[in-house]
Amino acid sequence: MFGITASGIIGAATIIVMALLSGWTVRLPYRPFIRFQLMNSISLLCVFFSLSFLFKDIKHAATIIIYLLPASFIGGCLVYLVGRYIYIYRVTTSQHKKLSKMFSVMVQNAKTGTMIETPEREVAVINQTFCDMFDIPGPPNQYVGLKSNQLFLSHAPMLKDPARFLKTVESTVYSKESIVDEEITFINGKIYARDYIPIYEGHVYIGHYWEYRDITEKKKAECDLRKANKKLEMLSMKDGLTGLNNRRSLDKQLEIEWEYAQKEKEPLSFLLFDIDYFKAYNDTYGHIQGDECLKEVANIAKSVVFDEPAFVARYGGEEFGILLPRANQYEAIKMAEAIRQQVEQRGIIHQASDLFKCVTISVGIMTVVPSENIPPISIVHQADQALYEAKRTGRNRISVYSHHKEADSNV
Repeated sequence: MFGITASGIIGAATIIVMALLSGWTVRLPYRPFIRFQLMNSISLLCVFFSLSFLFKDIKHAATIIIYLLPASFIGGCLVYLVGRYIYIYRVTTSQHKKLSKMFSVMVQNAKTGTMIETPEREVAVINQTFCDMFDIPGPPNQYVGLKSNQLFLSHAPMLKDPARFLKTVESTVYSKESIVDEEITFINGKIYARDYIPIYEGHVYIGHYWEYRDITEKKKAECDLRKANKKLEMLSMKDGLTGLNNRRSLDKQLEIEWEYAQKEKEPLSFLLFDIDYFKAYNDTYGHIQGDECLKEVANIAKSVVFDEPAFVARYGGEEFGILLPRANQYEAIKMAEAIRQQVEQRGIIHQASDLFKCVTISVGIMTVVPSENIPPISIVHQADQALYEAKRTGRNRISVYSHHKEADSNV
């Protein structure tokens, strides 16, 4: 009835059972290949029972299955491999498309100028930031497929040194060596840091990656910081009242000149002087006037040694130090006498002085040819001893340290 036969019913039932068992097999916690072969075995078993029922002969059905088994196994393996390949290909292609889209969106929205080239130097990817940096008009996509050197050649004049830029690009591409933070300066004052990365897929070279970052503000901040640090360093080396170098800078300069004089076996002289009866001056005229007196004496010292290779510093309080490179004892005495006379002749009133009614100074001098067994600070200590001797013997005079024998100039 309706063309339905026993063999048709058996075939349909077999297909339904095979479908149900295959669905159950898919859910088993085995590797895909094992599940596939298990499904194949179950299908053969179902076919065996169907043939046995139809032929009423188990041996005949078994013979058919024995011939069918190798073909089924081999065919099953081929079907599995083809299916697996198609599945992986589709998944991989889909993932690649997603990643490619994500990468493209990322590059186009990046704040850095990015361009990717093929091995033949054709533009594969370029973003708007890159075009803006090099003043390249129009949407970036229109330049895909063009030779990148055409873009550089037409816009190289924007750079401060276009010839060097083009040469560097060519040598970098040729060497295929990564570069990081190479600075590129434009004529408009912009400064960019350039990175280059050769792109490899395994061992196969597939292109070039260029990235430009605007570091103009960073470089300006670094420059401002360097200037500020230099200014602070200079301020730290200066005396705030007199404008002379301070003791710290004098000590530093002494080490430099000492090393040079020791190497060249040349004399080095040091003058240490202070204002006579300065405490009495401050007590009489006040500290403000005392500061003016210090500045006046400092200006006199600067004016006398202006054309000399001397280093003038306020050593502390009312004391001043003068370092005279390559100056012998005679030249040091001549310099000290000139300063002493200038201070006296300036005639700054000093009614509290016990000996003179004007401001005067006393000077201690030490001259030495430095050697390794003498520390640099010794020249200061010995000049201080000479200064003490000048004060002890009457002030307003010069005393030279020479193994406890002093040569004085008294005016």
